[in-house]
Amino acid sequence: MQFKERKETVTDYTVSRRAFVRTAAVASLGIALAACQPIPPMDDAEPAMGQVTAAQVTDAESLKAWVLAAHAEIQRIATSLDAAAKLKQWVKTEGDWKSGSTFLIIFAANGNVYAHGNDRGAEDRNLLDMEDERGTKVVEELLAVAAEGGGFVEYYDDGPKTAYAVPFRRQFVLVGGYSQDVSDVEVRIADLPRPAVTASEVVDRETLITFVEEAARIYQEALRFEGGIPLVEIKNAFRVEGGDWKTGSIYLYVVSGGGVTLFHGTEPFREGNPTDMTRTDVNGVPFAEELIGGARREGRKFLRYHYDDPAIEGDEDTGSPKLGYAISLQVGASDEKMVIGSGIYIPVEEE
Repeated sequence: MQFKERKETVTDYTVSRRAFVRTAAVASLGIALAACQPIPPMDDAEPAMGQVTAAQVTDAESLKAWVLAAHAEIQRIATSLDAAAKLKQWVKTEGDWKSGSTFLIIFAANGNVYAHGNDRGAEDRNLLDMEDERGTKVVEELLAVAAEGGGFVEYYDDGPKTAYAVPFRRQFVLVGGYSQDVSDVEVRIADLPRPAVTASEVVDRETLITFVEEAARIYQEALRFEGGIPLVEIKNAFRVEGGDWKTGSIYLYVVSGGGVTLFHGTEPFREGNPTDMTRTDVNGVPFAEELIGGARREGRKFLRYHYDDPAIEGDEDTGSPKLGYAISLQVGASDEKMVIGSGIYIPVEEE
């Protein structure tokens, strides 16, 4: 199957509002890893289980050994929400798990891409129905062999290739050797119920409160339940410019209790990176610590500070007056917390 150049616009795949209201839920995050260096077809030899880095993957044997080594490392480090969030950047970092065209992908169990070692844009897509040049649904087969305990899948993409999949806990499937152009895959966007206050209607303190709390309710439902709209589709809805959840300088962000960005409405590249909690504005206000840290400690927090307004030229150094509001959310039944927030720029005369 040949893929076209990436489109200028992305076709939306929407989930009905009725379905959302009925389920009020989102599938829990499943994670998978995929090494994307093309691997030659496997031979009849049994792959060995050795310690192999990305740079050493050359055949089916080293591919399997590398995936198993990644399995062990992730099991060791991914013990908290912060650590799991950092996987988004971990897979993009050159080293043992990324070397040139050999990199990792993290799939949700339903085929959504959670993290991609070489293409941030792929992280908004579901690849379950992706077909190779001969019509094989490769990701579907990889998830299936993993469910059976692990194994190889052969597919075609400019020639025959081999991928390997192995289960990891209840939520993970590790895959190596799978690589296809996914830029033509549609981005699925949840058709969420209209909030009581949309982004374009945020004009003051009270409307900001309602906007953030409506978003928090939907986001927390995504974390609490299984069997509904996947979280990635809700995040995609939060990113639509001019939609209910983002317009101009009004957008949402979600930060883990440890300060790692989980979602950013305008700058997705921040996701998986630690937030600099030491940043201060022109008046010395440590706005990240006071707003995000304050919400984490107190449950909710307002803060007036100065921040660069993209709509205003010349305020890059001084920033413009802004009112931020953030609230904390409990992560399931755990003791972990995350913070969701937004903000509105304030006219100078109202500061």
